[in-house]
Amino acid sequence: MRKISILFIAVCFLTLLAGCKTNETLIPEGVSSYASEENPAEKENASPLRVLIDGEYGSNIYWLQESLANYDKEYIHGKWEGISLQAKIENMGGPSSVEIEIAPIRENERDVYLTSLRTEMMSGGGPDVFACGCGTGYHQKETNGKLNDGEWIESEPLFKFPQQAMKRNMFLALDEYIEKAQFMEWDKLTPVVMEAGRTEKGQLLLPMTYTVATTAFREADVEHTPSKDMKWEDMLSGGPHMPLAAIAVLDHMGNGLAPFADYEHDKLAVSEEEMVRYYSEKLDNREKYKEESDVPYTGFDLKVLHEYDLSVYDEGFDKDNPIVLVPLYSRNGGYMATVTSFAGINVNTKYPDEAFWVVDYLLGEECQRSILYAHMTFAQAVPTLEGLMTQDTAVSDGIETVFMPDSFYEQFCAVRDNISFADFATPLDIEFRQLYFDLLNSSQKSRESIIHDAYTRMNMQLAES
Repeated sequence: MRKISILFIAVCFLTLLAGCKTNETLIPEGVSSYASEENPAEKENASPLRVLIDGEYGSNIYWLQESLANYDKEYIHGKWEGISLQAKIENMGGPSSVEIEIAPIRENERDVYLTSLRTEMMSGGGPDVFACGCGTGYHQKETNGKLNDGEWIESEPLFKFPQQAMKRNMFLALDEYIEKAQFMEWDKLTPVVMEAGRTEKGQLLLPMTYTVATTAFREADVEHTPSKDMKWEDMLSGGPHMPLAAIAVLDHMGNGLAPFADYEHDKLAVSEEEMVRYYSEKLDNREKYKEESDVPYTGFDLKVLHEYDLSVYDEGFDKDNPIVLVPLYSRNGGYMATVTSFAGINVNTKYPDEAFWVVDYLLGEECQRSILYAHMTFAQAVPTLEGLMTQDTAVSDGIETVFMPDSFYEQFCAVRDNISFADFATPLDIEFRQLYFDLLNSSQKSRESIIHDAYTRMNMQLAES
């Protein structure tokens, strides 16, 4: 909840900067399009290019609608004026008839919208372009049009399991289009992360953002070079600090059991016995490993922040301390990147060239540094284009441009360059985390019984995916 509290403060700050706005302005009502006044011809076009941007799902920054309506600035009649993402696309020579849809984030409205959209897609329709978050997001609960302080609800994505959606041939293969890309620099998009969107049919999805579960220490206390061979079990015997790193991560804690899903057979790839062992180690030895290590530490996922000050998480850190990031290694060796958002094209699109123009732009440097990406990266993830987040290539955090301190950036690059494999975030990530808290707080049922129930539930989710 500490993370959520920090993020809510950021939301409030954004609201203050935007001026006095109503709650209705903070959270878009539903499907939105900004094209009308700037491109009157779009009204006459019965079939515009539909682009679904579901970046606000799971975001810690509200009013995506407003961000995209003022996506960029142009000097018009002696003053700077904001222009929409559609206008930006057209001005750059892209499609002139683009309709942007934003899925609602209010709980009931979102359920109705997603049900309708899935039905449309099953009949061969739907948006031409998808730019979607994945995994499970949280939004502040609302009652009678007012946000409830400290109350949060889960929001589900359009594609709960992107891996299965790729298997069902829902996306257009992009290999031939990528060869002609004018915006994305394919060789600079972290290869192992992009591999998550590839099947035997080619590149179907383009990861936009990702994170890696790590534990942060002060450089003065810990030495570590990321490895592609180390296993989670090896961490338990790796000296005074590695055991702590093996159990400290809470977000994406299931990555220690990765690969944990067998999408070929729609079931978990990890055994129930392995899960008992894994959680027992975390529950039984956390305090022991903390005492033996006796240094400041914090579980830390790679992400964009207003300021990289780890003293927010543990007062033993100083803002200027050089740090070391230790990844959460997996049971089979190496460590995993979790893809948190992606772009793709509907296999049924009637406008594949126009759709790819938009997708190409979404993966280019300008867009990856823009406020659009802030809705997917701030306090959550990092963009896939390598070379960003330095002082010369700062990225938006929703308010201003930010970059990583040199020592932090060096550690980020070391972690990024040694990722062993990547997979999309799914509801299973939340299941693994919730299981930990269920075990921690239970005084009635046995540990084995609670894990068995969760194991059965996760298998059912995969079978129904």
